[in-house]
Amino acid sequence: MDSAKTRLKSLALSLGADLVGITTRDLLADGPPSANPRYLLPSANSVISFALSLDTEIVKDFISKKKWRPHCDNRKLIAQTLYTIGDTLVEHLRSEGYEAVNVDLNNNYRPEKAAADVTEMTKFHPDFSHRYAALAAGIGRLGWSGNLLTKEYGALVELGSVLTSAILTPDTPIPDEEHPCDRCKMCSLVCPVEMIHPKASTQVTVAGITETISQKRPNTCCWIGCTGYEGLAASQTWSNWSPYRLSRSLPENKRELDSLCISLQKTDPQMQTGNNSFNDYRQAVFDPDWFYYTVCGFCRSVCSSCREERIANRKLIVNSGTAALKLDGSHDVASGKAVEVRTPFGLNVVVPGKEISEGRLKTRKWPGQFPLDREVIQYLCQHLNSADANGSAID
Repeated sequence: MDSAKTRLKSLALSLGADLVGITTRDLLADGPPSANPRYLLPSANSVISFALSLDTEIVKDFISKKKWRPHCDNRKLIAQTLYTIGDTLVEHLRSEGYEAVNVDLNNNYRPEKAAADVTEMTKFHPDFSHRYAALAAGIGRLGWSGNLLTKEYGALVELGSVLTSAILTPDTPIPDEEHPCDRCKMCSLVCPVEMIHPKASTQVTVAGITETISQKRPNTCCWIGCTGYEGLAASQTWSNWSPYRLSRSLPENKRELDSLCISLQKTDPQMQTGNNSFNDYRQAVFDPDWFYYTVCGFCRSVCSSCREERIANRKLIVNSGTAALKLDGSHDVASGKAVEVRTPFGLNVVVPGKEISEGRLKTRKWPGQFPLDREVIQYLCQHLNSADANGSAID
């Protein structure tokens, strides 16, 4: 099957993949449950893993708060390309008589007994882990953050996977002596919700490789930060791109943290619509009107392949200031006077004071607007005016 392996990898590369590798169900057998391809495809024998790199200049503009939307748009384009690569590989394999499945890129979580839907989930275990497949297929290794790191692009990649009944010759995982993570731990310094512990560690074994990675806070902590329910770092001098703030510090207790995450999701307008990306990620990715709302992911965005660049990226983040929500739906740096306003969604929102003080509370349509942003702007326009912002000024 070496010729089939070569053809499949060449096909993926010709369609835009930057890195391609192959692993097998047997090699993944020692991994966590989400490393088992037979959960999605009972006949699976092999996995084709592929990666596309993010635009590094766009990433730098994103983490330095020079520009917000280009990174979101870049991620959407990459997601479309990953789906297209996977679909083409599946068609090719099926034409040769094999079974094959293109694994969803995101939001494909295994059911949890206590959860009626995604708003009540607290574990977020995927149907199949793209990271574990990429590790086993020799594309990268797990860094301190738990993200996949490649030698070529650091963590600045998006991943796809195709499962197939075809028996393919696997590639070799990257050996320890070539591990791309040098434990700089910049990832632990740029997470605003402090998800990644800088010292405490845990281990995970996949394909005979045992990775030592950070011991993290509960997954609901990451959900709160990357969804954007809280964007402000503990120093209060910088944030991710989220303009939202909790009225209290994140709980240390897992049960309280889980409860907070569930309550926030229950009031999030995005989660109340039937066509949200958590119900059908693929459909959202190919919807021309769907905006790929990205406010964080700094643990990955900081992690370029060069240590000096990672240090420089961290400086960009901590010197980038904090984010505010403009009334046109865009996010901007909260320069000068800004106002923090309570909302009906269990969150406060930071708004440029100029927009309120100049009486600019008019509804403005922006096609890519995020549901929570849209509802908050509507609330501001309905309930606030320039004389009574019902908030407190911040520097």
